[in-house]
Order: sequence, then structure tokens, then C-alpha cells
Amino acid sequence: MVAAARPPAATPAQARLVDDVLGWGASRPEVAPDLVERLLARTTDAVGAWLAAREDGGPTRPLVVTKTRLARLACDGLQQDPVPYAHTTANARGTLAHAAIEQDVDGARAVPSEDVAAAAWHRLASDRPGDPSSFAAWLNARPDAERIALLEEVAGLLAAFREVWPDLDGAAVRVVAEGRVVAHLGGRAVRLQGVPDLVVASPVRDGRPRALVVDLKTGMPRGQQERDELRFYALLLALRDGVPPFRWATLHVTEGRIESEDLSEAVLATAADRVADAIHQAVRIRRGEEVIRPGGWCRDCARRPDCPVADAG
Repeated sequence: MVAAARPPAATPAQARLVDDVLGWGASRPEVAPDLVERLLARTTDAVGAWLAAREDGGPTRPLVVTKTRLARLACDGLQQDPVPYAHTTANARGTLAHAAIEQDVDGARAVPSEDVAAAAWHRLASDRPGDPSSFAAWLNARPDAERIALLEEVAGLLAAFREVWPDLDGAAVRVVAEGRVVAHLGGRAVRLQGVPDLVVASPVRDGRPRALVVDLKTGMPRGQQERDELRFYALLLALRDGVPPFRWATLHVTEGRIESEDLSEAVLATAADRVADAIHQAVRIRRGEEVIRPGGWCRDCARRPDCPVADAG
């Protein structure tokens, strides 16, 4: 097999990403042929409990497990009654930056970052503008000065991304942006789903891990929560494709900093255990057996004013 040409790197940071994160030209690890089966086995008891709970009556629609459900494992009350989501300038900046980066990796690298940012704004501002709760409505309500400032920030974030991320348009890989990944457990009783920011996929199919899954962050680092999200995405890809990624990475766009973690069955097993915990939590909630725990997460729970154990500090 002829080795694929190394992608050109226009900056030292791009060269480091090609070598250290994409691992261009490096051999890929082997995985045990029964890895996926062992991961699935860690969820068997939880799925069985969910199937039994459904037989007790009530809705039979699938249980959907996402990164959001996993982030609310700390307390059953938080899982059911989180503080309602509200659009803010900070999360709007992140959403717009993700949309601009999606266009960038989809062939817009030669377009000025300001124009890509403006196109991302227009696209998102045109999606259900008549729905007052939509992001489009929020964007369209921004005063000119706020809109201009946001667009400048997004263009800056895209420029920072371009400084680190090479143009892979002509490389022998496929970059999928914001592609939904779905896996099912217990037939279709449990649906696992997530949307990784970027997945770099290789055309080579030899049973070895060859994908790289990347999460983009434009705000403050969130440590363990970010790692848990990426590990969940890696688990999803393993269950869907039969082989996990060889590496998963977080790109902190504002800093140009990358944190990565190589394939580890132990880490994937931890991700599978968190899925099992989420299913067991759903069983408890369905049966009215809530477990309420106080902690820092209480600030994100709508029950806080009336909860007898909420951390009011």
C-alpha cells in the first residue's frame, strides 16, 4: 500500500497537529476482536432493568442517552428538572463559531474568516426565525452593535482554528463535521446518540482503529466533563462501527491548545459504565425511586428553591 501524502502544514501549529494528533504515517494499534462485545456486556444488566421497567406500564418509547443526560447523573432531581436553557452571548458565540468551523472544513478555507462568520450567522438566523424560542429569533433580535461585535469574535475564533487545523480538503481522509452518531441497545429500547464536532475518518478498512474524534471548545475549559463527552463519542463510534477511534482530542480554539487521549479499553469501559448508570437512573425515576444528592450541580436545577437537600451556599 502506498502511503498517503502528508497534508501540507502552513504553520508550526498545523505541523504539530498533523504529527502529534493526526499521527500521520504512524502505525495504528490493534484491538481485541471481542472489544465491542465486552463493552456491550457492561450495559447488559442496566438494559435488562430498563426493559423490565417498561413492562410495568407507561410509555414504551426508547430511552435516549446523550451527553446531556450523562452530565446530569449526579442527581435524579437535576435529571428531571434542569434550569431551562437560555440563549446568551457566550453560548451564541460558541454556536456561531462551530457553524463557521463546519463551513471551513467543508471547503471554505480559502474564504476570508469574516465572510465565513457572516455566512454562518445568516444560515443560523434563517432557521425557524418565526419561533420566538429559537436561536434564529435570538440572533435576529440583536442590536447592530452586538451583532458586529459577535461576528468579529467569531471571525477571530475561526482564524485561531485555522492557525492550528491544517487544510485537509485534498488529503486522503474524510472530515465529517457535526455528524450524528447513533447506536442502539436492547433492540431499540435504548438509543445512544451524540454529535461530535469533527471526525477524521480514514478510507482504510483493516480492522484497526483509524478515526480521530475531535471536540471544539471556545469557552472556559471544563476538565473532566469534556473528557467524559469525548469518551462517550468514542464509545458511540465503537458501537456503531465495530472499532473505536485510535484517539480522541479536545481543541481549545481560543488558546490553540489540544488535549488528546489514545485508545484505551479501560477508558471505553468507563464510558460504557456511565451509560449503564444513566439507564439505571432512568429506571429509578420511572419507578418513582429518586435519589437526590446535594452538590455544586444544584445551581443548575430548577428545584433548588424548594429542594430539602439543595446546596444553597
